[in-house]
Amino acid sequence: MRLRFFVAEAIRSIRANVAISVAATVTVLIAVLLLGAFIPTFLAVQSTIDDQKAKLDISVYIKDEATVQQVQGLQNNIVGLESEGLVREFSYVSKDDALAILREQLRDESVLDELASNPLPASFEVLPVDPADNAQIVGQLEGHPAVHEELGVEFEAETTNRFLDVVTIVRWVMLGLTLLLLVAAVLLIGNTIRLSIFARRREVEVMKLVGATNWFIRWPYVIEGVLCGLAGAVVAVVLLLALKLGVVDPLSDATDSGLSDDGTASISFFSLALILILAGAVVGAVGSGITLRRFLRV
Repeated sequence: MRLRFFVAEAIRSIRANVAISVAATVTVLIAVLLLGAFIPTFLAVQSTIDDQKAKLDISVYIKDEATVQQVQGLQNNIVGLESEGLVREFSYVSKDDALAILREQLRDESVLDELASNPLPASFEVLPVDPADNAQIVGQLEGHPAVHEELGVEFEAETTNRFLDVVTIVRWVMLGLTLLLLVAAVLLIGNTIRLSIFARRREVEVMKLVGATNWFIRWPYVIEGVLCGLAGAVVAVVLLLALKLGVVDPLSDATDSGLSDDGTASISFFSLALILILAGAVVGAVGSGITLRRFLRV
């Protein structure tokens, strides 16, 4: 019964302050639109980072005279690192495979025809879980009897360090933008709904003086904020869907948009829509709740 009363009061307030309610709804719409564009962008950037991580592998070169037992022991060491969570996956590249790879990379394959024998060593190509662990992985593999004395274990330390620095900066920037966007949305919806509350401040004061609890007074405004937030979020989702169908989908074959229908990419549109609608409701509720605190101090 009380819930029905609170909802009725919220709807009455919206009808009595149509212009303010529309302003609040538009505020949420803009914030959710920005959030809806930001989430796929963030996930696309994260996907690019993960793709680049896959290129920061480690080459463990095997000397030609290594015995089968020594090579097996080296592989067991790598398997141990995999079980420790340091190595994501690894593969064995034979001497013939290494020569075939080099042949594909060379523009002039006739250069290899002059070789009397295959000078390339066999190797294990190791992909770490986190490139930051490369040095630790190398330290545990170097010095193994099967490892080549001169070539040893190789990885691009300088490239890895630069990459990790860039990743850290990008993640902090993305996190900062996300927090800034959410805070701005809460403040905007709060300031907009404050106009509605200010117009009824005498009513709030009277209810407070006659013994109404803070939450009894607060609930209609919180529900009003939720309704405005939901309305703005739904309209934003519709606009994003139109943008997706008109712009994103035609470009999806050429680029990684971070958005898909089947969820195989970064996030499905259905999941994004649910997140945005929930975010709109939460932003509306929080904005209303925070704003009303000032008027409850009678």
